[in-house]
Amino acid sequence: MSVKRFVGVTSRDAMRQVRAALGDDALILSNRRVPEGIEILALADEEHGRMTAPAPSVEAPVERPFPAPPAGSLGGGGIPKATDLDSEMSSGVQAVPVDFAAFSERVLGEMQDLRTLLASQAHKPAGPEGDTLVDRLRQRLYAAGFGVRLVQELLETPPTELLTASDEQAQAWLARQLSSRLAVLDDEAGLLDAGGVFALVGPTGIGKTTTTAKLAARYVMRHGGNGVALVTTDSYRIGAHEQLRIYARLLGIEVHALEADAPLGDLLSRLADKRLVIIDTVGMSQRDQRLVGQIAMLGDTSGGAEQRPIRRLLLLNAASHGDTLEEVVDTYQRASLAAGAPLYGAILTKVDEAPRLGAVLDIAIRHGLCLHYVSHGQQVPEDLRLAERDALVQQALSAAGQSSFAIDMPVAPSSGQRIQALSRGLLGQGRALASTLANLRREIAGFALLEEAWPLLGYPLEQQRARVPGLVNTDHRLQHGQQESLHALLWGRSKTVSGMDWAMPAVSLNTAGHAQAMPWLAHLLPAGEAERLMWAEAELGPAWHLLPSCPGVLARDMLDNLGMAWLAIGQANSRVIAAGERHALANLNVHADSRAHLTCRYRGRDSRLELSRLAVGLNDGERLHAWFGTLSETETGRQLGQRYWLAPRDDAREQTIMKAMVSQLGHDDLPLLTRRAWRMVGEASRTPLDPELQLLVAASLAAVASRLDQESADWAMDVRAHVMAVLGGRRARSSTALLEGLINVLTARDAFRLVGAQ
Repeated sequence: MSVKRFVGVTSRDAMRQVRAALGDDALILSNRRVPEGIEILALADEEHGRMTAPAPSVEAPVERPFPAPPAGSLGGGGIPKATDLDSEMSSGVQAVPVDFAAFSERVLGEMQDLRTLLASQAHKPAGPEGDTLVDRLRQRLYAAGFGVRLVQELLETPPTELLTASDEQAQAWLARQLSSRLAVLDDEAGLLDAGGVFALVGPTGIGKTTTTAKLAARYVMRHGGNGVALVTTDSYRIGAHEQLRIYARLLGIEVHALEADAPLGDLLSRLADKRLVIIDTVGMSQRDQRLVGQIAMLGDTSGGAEQRPIRRLLLLNAASHGDTLEEVVDTYQRASLAAGAPLYGAILTKVDEAPRLGAVLDIAIRHGLCLHYVSHGQQVPEDLRLAERDALVQQALSAAGQSSFAIDMPVAPSSGQRIQALSRGLLGQGRALASTLANLRREIAGFALLEEAWPLLGYPLEQQRARVPGLVNTDHRLQHGQQESLHALLWGRSKTVSGMDWAMPAVSLNTAGHAQAMPWLAHLLPAGEAERLMWAEAELGPAWHLLPSCPGVLARDMLDNLGMAWLAIGQANSRVIAAGERHALANLNVHADSRAHLTCRYRGRDSRLELSRLAVGLNDGERLHAWFGTLSETETGRQLGQRYWLAPRDDAREQTIMKAMVSQLGHDDLPLLTRRAWRMVGEASRTPLDPELQLLVAASLAAVASRLDQESADWAMDVRAHVMAVLGGRRARSSTALLEGLINVLTARDAFRLVGAQ
């Protein structure tokens, strides 16, 4: 009988056993609690189909996924006869009929319970019953001091990969989400070299005077004391001027004192020869009604048209309560905007006194403040360091013990708070969008080019045509691919894609065999096969060519002379010479030597590729290797197809050749994906589209979607989670779904930019 019983300590454990044994499409017959834990009775989907279908007659032929090669000898050379596939197929396991009437009442009664179980387990990795991984991450964030709003934003749509992740992998994912949202100063040298006028602002007692001295010291250590001057406007605090004068004397730099309400313009004009001017302002509570006026004084630099703007750096006490920090940032930001510009950034102080950093990092993330420095003591200049996002996040998440003020679960907003919650939700979406786009720009060569081309879809047709030549210019395109080298070209077939009037563009691949967002439009390339390859060598210099068919004699000679490797797709009926006779590739598979078992991603499925190889020749005497690949699903073992390749005989490159086959299989659906993108872009456009622009955007979108589906790196998991989230609902990961999500992401980017501009 094909019904199987699985028992796990928890529901999640039992479900994992079901998936491992029967695949995601298994039919669950029942679930119940037993003394050993949770029992699930399940049946493979294909078994269910055979059991419930009418019994075939004895004479019914056996279905085969592929035609069997004709039996018989291939002639001399000692090659054995082909195996008779009929005998192999007939030896499979036969299903035993099952009376499902006995199960019907129980199944119908529990089907709804089953759906509830599956839904509840969708985000429950291994752990104590009722203690989900998302729950544990939420509590970790609360214990670190992060607030409800940011926690909800981070954990709203966790990636599906977390379903089977360990706690360590989940913690690493969480740290990446925080790091990607936290802005820090990436180039201190550039900041100090460029100089400017900086005003340190913030509440009383936050450490502005000491931080002023520390910043000046960092400049002096780099450039000497001649190019820096200090200014203090703090006339309220007893001894404030004298404290700064002592620091200035020790550093050998100038210091100037002004009354709090005195204009800065004249003094800054006299200090125009100083590369760096740091202003130590008077400390004011965020509730002091004079604060707006004081900040406005820092915006009034009426010393001439060439007067340098004053950049305001807000100091934040890392040991303060989150609500206090929220009020400080909100008040100072509004005052700074009223003075003509937003806050330039922030500096964290008293980090050595803070038991938890979650609150201050939460504030910086949600308000989009760029952290420049971290102050962690009174020593000048030792106790000031650059803000490093990963180190800060790890320090925050490693807070020991439970906070007495941490909550167990987020509180739902009241009706009066819905508009405010909506606006904050939009800000959260904006942060997630910015992080996703930053990842795509950093990791995928050519994505910036796609972003450049995307807005043109809304331009009038004449403007589109005027901009396309610049977009397809080779030098311009290669400038967008400098973050990862162009290793190979994946060539499309010369004939048009089914249903379209264009041929599939060539697509650039990186060293890992993944697509870059850099398609090369076929109709703009030289016409002949050898000429196209020569163009690629001269303009792009790829090490590999993945070809749709075996190259001709001239092309092979050129590839050989230039030292470029190649791999070509073969067809089942492609004729080659083996053992002195001509045969179709489909008839030679059984004679090939097994070489490797590899894993790959094929049309949205995790698959297994069994490779074998046979020495063959062509009519012109060329000696090649014929490669044979059998594809099957990793989880179910179901066969997906047979594939063939031809490649030069090169044992030294065998591993690289097999890697190229995996890459070519991974992009097997790229033409269909490009066709889908072409249609979606066309249907969404309100204006006529230039065909070259439309194809360039469509092929780039398809390449990025394919890359995201195949890439296993952490950054891709993070991007996939957001891209799939913008689709809404729950959809299985696939290149098609990712394509739709990418279009939504780019559309959302345009919407945020439009609102920002308005």
